[in-house]
Amino acid sequence: MASSRLSAPAGASSSRVPPGPPLIDIRRVTLSRGDVKALRNLSWTMRRGEHWAVLGPNGSGKSTLVQMMQGRLWPQEGSLHVLGRTFGEDDVAELRTRIAWVGNEVEPEFPEWQTVAEIAASGALGTLGVQFEAPRKAHREAAARALRLLGIGHLAARPFNRLSQGQRRRAVIARALAMKPDLLLLDEATSGLDPVARESFLKSLAKLVRPDSRPAILYITHHTEEILPSFTHVLLLRGGRVVAAGPKAKVLTPALLEQTFGARLRVTRRGGRVWLTAG
Repeated sequence: MASSRLSAPAGASSSRVPPGPPLIDIRRVTLSRGDVKALRNLSWTMRRGEHWAVLGPNGSGKSTLVQMMQGRLWPQEGSLHVLGRTFGEDDVAELRTRIAWVGNEVEPEFPEWQTVAEIAASGALGTLGVQFEAPRKAHREAAARALRLLGIGHLAARPFNRLSQGQRRRAVIARALAMKPDLLLLDEATSGLDPVARESFLKSLAKLVRPDSRPAILYITHHTEEILPSFTHVLLLRGGRVVAAGPKAKVLTPALLEQTFGARLRVTRRGGRVWLTAG
């Protein structure tokens, strides 16, 4: 499927973003998982001051892209540069301390009897929950700020296993923020949430997606309505290939969305968000 390039290079910076190396620079990457090519000749650039959503149907390569940026999967062809580091030449373990990832797979790894405050503070320690090192004052303060920002500061003393699914998700993101990362990867962050919990979560997320805010956010989803008005750019994937990449308004068009999902769609816009229905 031919790709539509809407920025040159994809994700090119706007005038308000200071010059500098891109946060992510992927060039002609191909990555196979078993006999399946999960990413095919993929090129894409993300720069400072941008918050991206990655959108595509199941099997489009979204989660593979995230795992590759964490150094958990390696491309067979092409080059990958993240936060100024070249994969294959630099220490990936050190790079991971600057990249926070939130996905469904990690939640079961947290000690459920520990408090929300302890879970959040463990991000500053680089552990899943408080293990062998007690959080220092600075760690606890960073965790408290993150919990307040996400609207769950009042739950700090509650055990993790007494939270709702939506509260757990926000606690895990608070932990990620306590790491003070440069890049935050949110992989299908609303999976498992009911509609009310999802909207509550998205309201909390909107507080993080602000112009020139840190960390830069890469939000993986297959729901257009989760792409908040404050996201600046969108990457569309299908079959491991780039359909389009660039400023949100130029990418979320009926023609490109139909190409991405391989179906006729009705596009509805309200409140700065986009809803899709088969049509």
